Amino acid sequence: MGQLKVMIVEDHPLMQAGIRKALERCDDMQVVGEASTGKRATEIADNVNPDIIIMDVKLPDSDGITTMQAIKTRCKSAKVLMFSGFDDEHYVVRALESGANGYLLKNIGGNELADAVRQTANGLNPISPQLTGKVIPMARQKTQICERLTPREKEVWQLLSNGASNAEISKKLFVSESTVKFHIRNIFHKLGVKNRVEAARIAFHSIVAS
Repeated sequence: MGQLKVMIVEDHPLMQAGIRKALERCDDMQVVGEASTGKRATEIADNVNPDIIIMDVKLPDSDGITTMQAIKTRCKSAKVLMFSGFDDEHYVVRALESGANGYLLKNIGGNELADAVRQTANGLNPISPQLTGKVIPMARQKTQICERLTPREKEVWQLLSNGASNAEISKKLFVSESTVKFHIRNIFHKLGVKNRVEAARIAFHSIVAS
């Protein structure tokens, strides 16, 4: 196996330089591209086809998840390691559910970062130890919530949580509006909520996979 082609997406110049320096010390890695915005990251990824992307979660023109999804649609084999200064467990779970291959906090050292890049390349999902205690309970909560709903109810729940009207859900799922209303009543009952806002809030916190 040749060198891993690594791309860095980070808007802070000093942090970007630190990541590059840490990776350039590794014989098995090559930094093939760097970007500080989501738009530029997508353009560069098209040209360099990276194996691993170290992705800042907050960029001047986008967020890491949106940028990651845009790149993954074009570079199918690219794996993304989210890199963040924030330990918000909801964002961590959302990132992982959206396709991130790992999630690291920016307080790690260069050797740990390089090891995480290797783990990601080998199909593992590295997560900073400080986050696992928060993410695991949320994952369990998601599983428990999803177990209460039928597959069709999960689809309806996701759509209504994204702001879709009953008519839009009906059209999307090829069912009648009365059937949609029936599913929504069941969802409210099973989740113990009274309205769409409360149902959407639970969906956000549990990060249901679409």
